[in-house]
Amino acid sequence: MRFCVLGTLRVLDGSREVTPSAPKLRQVLTFLLLRRNNIVQTTELIDELWGENPPSSALSTLQTYIYKLRKILSNDEVDSFEEILQTQSWGYMLTIDHDQLDLNQFERLLAEGVAALKRNETEMAAKCLAEALSLWRGLALADVAAGNLLSAYVASLEESRLRALELRIESDLRLGRHREVVGELKHLISVHPLHEAFYAQLMNALHRSGRRWEALEVYQRLRATLVEEVGIEPSADTQRLHQSLLSEETTAHPAKLEPQAGQGRRNTAVIERPRNAVRTLLPAQLPPDIWDFTGRQSSINDLVAAATMTEPAATTPPTVLIAGMPGVGKTALAVHLAHLIKRDFPDGQFYCTLRGSDGEPADPGQVLYNWLIATDMYTKKLPSSAEERSKMFRSWCSAHRVLIVLDNAASAAQISPLLPGSEHCTTIITSRSGLYGFPCRKRLDLAPLTLEEGVRLLGAVAGRQRIEREKGDAQSVVRFCEGLPLAVRAAGARLTASPTLPLRTLAARLADPELRLKELNSTDFDIYHSFDLNYQELEPRERSALWLLYLRRSTRFNLKSAAETVGCDIDTSETILTRLVSAHFLRIVGYNGARDDVVYAINELAHLYAEKKLENELAERGTPDEVSLDAGETTAIEAPAGPGRPAAPGRLVRRDLRWNN
Repeated sequence: MRFCVLGTLRVLDGSREVTPSAPKLRQVLTFLLLRRNNIVQTTELIDELWGENPPSSALSTLQTYIYKLRKILSNDEVDSFEEILQTQSWGYMLTIDHDQLDLNQFERLLAEGVAALKRNETEMAAKCLAEALSLWRGLALADVAAGNLLSAYVASLEESRLRALELRIESDLRLGRHREVVGELKHLISVHPLHEAFYAQLMNALHRSGRRWEALEVYQRLRATLVEEVGIEPSADTQRLHQSLLSEETTAHPAKLEPQAGQGRRNTAVIERPRNAVRTLLPAQLPPDIWDFTGRQSSINDLVAAATMTEPAATTPPTVLIAGMPGVGKTALAVHLAHLIKRDFPDGQFYCTLRGSDGEPADPGQVLYNWLIATDMYTKKLPSSAEERSKMFRSWCSAHRVLIVLDNAASAAQISPLLPGSEHCTTIITSRSGLYGFPCRKRLDLAPLTLEEGVRLLGAVAGRQRIEREKGDAQSVVRFCEGLPLAVRAAGARLTASPTLPLRTLAARLADPELRLKELNSTDFDIYHSFDLNYQELEPRERSALWLLYLRRSTRFNLKSAAETVGCDIDTSETILTRLVSAHFLRIVGYNGARDDVVYAINELAHLYAEKKLENELAERGTPDEVSLDAGETTAIEAPAGPGRPAAPGRLVRRDLRWNN
């Protein structure tokens, strides 16, 4: 069986076409193909199909789609249903061979073409790149409806096609085929009026064909288009090419599109921006780095490499994503990383917090407006729609090497308009919602600090000598903070504000669940508020399940025991637990590859938040002695046993609470 995505979606079983006709089936199959041989989570597929408002029957409908796809892909042979499209923990995986997908063949030929160019084997490069482009049958997935996640993949495919086209034309120019490519390039600049590389190649082709005056006209057309549409001048490379044509130099060459062999880090000379007397201020929006940044060295090394290293067939801008629970230090790590690599981006850095303290996502259109103003664009030239502003920002980035930091992203739909389209720009993203399925070069699910790192951070805030004197108690404080850097800083600030406060006393206060949230709150870290933002995004059934799970005496459970507690089937339980893990109310502490063997555990600070939240919500609905909840079920006054503590009187606990499915 062969799959084709470079154009319209096609599924071929030998000579017989078996492409699904139903739009949703095509959408699911396309997503699985683009994530081939990798697990696609159920929640990702639901988000892709229905966005932020899935129907109540979304899970069962998705399972129906999977069943129908299995019948198509296995040619109705029941025994092979699970071989091609497998059910995995939390999702599905489409398993195919490398040669079954045309995209794999395209990427292989593109990489071979790039490698041949670096070895100056121009004939071979031209052949490989032409063969790669021959696989395309039109716009990528032109007949597939694309949601937020799939749209990002489609955009990436189109960028790859344009990149291959640039490289193939460069190969032709090196081989002296300048007359043959003039017509093609004229068509390309009409279809892509802001794609500067095609203009430069056309100028070279015309010049070498003895049509210098026409090449100069092409430059004037490019300059007029850029100034009128986005308010910027052509890049330094194109301006130098123009000057060489004015001077009647015969050595004009297209700008090199690939780094020389042996280069790893970015070649900052590729896109040097012209400096002039008018523009003296570059965007430099990064917040200051913190002087006592602690730990994370292994993660930092990986992130620096992902953000700055050039890959041979790179056609998309590097994007690194840092995800994690509230207080784990995502923003601090992103800002620290940005300061480490900012010298590789001489044209500036952009920064934006995409979710305010009220939890409302920032408007991408307004973010783009602020950024474009920072590039010295005229206000009157800025379009009103976010889509057009995004195009203008990407056009500006095509001639500049910049670093972008998007902090606390809410969704893929929010950040997609803010991403550059040029491979010489890098984006760093942080998100507490995970953004699972978002395409990026490097994803880091940030873990809490180790005990040693936490103690070092506590010493940096409260004084190393003081911490060394009471190291055992300092370790207890870090444990109660669960290794969260912001919680450790809050504890350190508490110690700094009270120089005579013994660490033993602080550790004893943190050991008391009644006092811990209060003691760890600070102006920089409000645990209750941080988790409250995650809680507000849960659906009512997920909130009910969260309460029921937290009212258990056991802090660890599997799918089966969770389903029994919540009162639902295994599949529904899995969907809910996946969502609660994504929101950082639960974590996975054991998994050996089998779905039924996944072990979940409760995050202690999240447990304290949820317990307090439950008390507040129940108090708002009824009396302290007996509170009505969901169709007349009741709760009695008695505390549940929590992690490491017995039940205590005077607190709320379930008496006979069942989730209404």
